[in-house]
Amino acid sequence: MESILLISTLVITIMFMVLTYLIYRKYFYAIIYPLNAATRIFFVSSLIGSGLNLYSYNESGIALLNYHQSTAHLGLGIGIYLLGVFICFCFNMILFRITLLVNKISIFDNERAALAKGDLLIAGIQSITFLIFIFLLSEPMIQLILKMVQ
Repeated sequence: MESILLISTLVITIMFMVLTYLIYRKYFYAIIYPLNAATRIFFVSSLIGSGLNLYSYNESGIALLNYHQSTAHLGLGIGIYLLGVFICFCFNMILFRITLLVNKISIFDNERAALAKGDLLIAGIQSITFLIFIFLLSEPMIQLILKMVQ
């Protein structure tokens, strides 16, 4: 039974990261193609932040899967796990947009133009802002998911 949990978690994680990559890639390719160093930095940090958010949720999600496996409701457990992963995905997209909004308000330059020109400072600021949001808000979001499930 653990192999089913492992395989389902692996498939869900791969789907999460691929979908996240495709959405972020669309945003960054709209700025400049091929990507320069600045857009690569922000792109990679966005993927890392999304992965960290999923990693934060995964411990609680696996605990839910194990609980539902022990009560012979594996389908329900996988459904709840998928719901949590979907909420994490939506949360990542919202935090990404909030990061762009906060930086648009606080930085008086056009950040898209600055990224297209290769401004590493803007890329670093946006990357750090996104990662800080992920680190600070992931745990409260996970607690909210767990309260919704209970």
